[in-house]
Amino acid sequence: MLIGMLNREKIKVVLDANWYISACISRKSRRTIYYEILSNPDIDVFYSAELLEEFKDVIYRVKFAKIMNPSQVQRFKSLILLRLKRVSIGTISRLVRDVKDDYLLAICEKVKADYLITGDKDLLVLGSYQHTRIVTMSYFLQILSVEKT
Repeated sequence: MLIGMLNREKIKVVLDANWYISACISRKSRRTIYYEILSNPDIDVFYSAELLEEFKDVIYRVKFAKIMNPSQVQRFKSLILLRLKRVSIGTISRLVRDVKDDYLLAICEKVKADYLITGDKDLLVLGSYQHTRIVTMSYFLQILSVEKT
């Protein structure tokens, strides 16, 4: 159990859609990291219909067809959705330069997420949004390893 978890709720995390893509097409390290986060009992991972839509828009692009066929994508989605918590975000305000990223901050706001994990520089430059820290996956993994010791 993570240090400090006895006195607080689970860590609330939002993963950028690109992390789902990466885990889906990766055969090794990224999928393992993703599985460790999803199976960690101290972490709740949230998503919305908008995030799922972005995932579908990207994963079904021609360049990924060589890597994942539609049945593999569907299997991946059905497996991960069992471990994620869905939220409805309603109206999305214009918050960042790339309007396609606004829904991620809306999810964070709705669930009062502790972390948004992304590789998107437009989001990372913010550093935080309300009380959500915006971090890379490597930084988040460092936080987890520190809290485990």
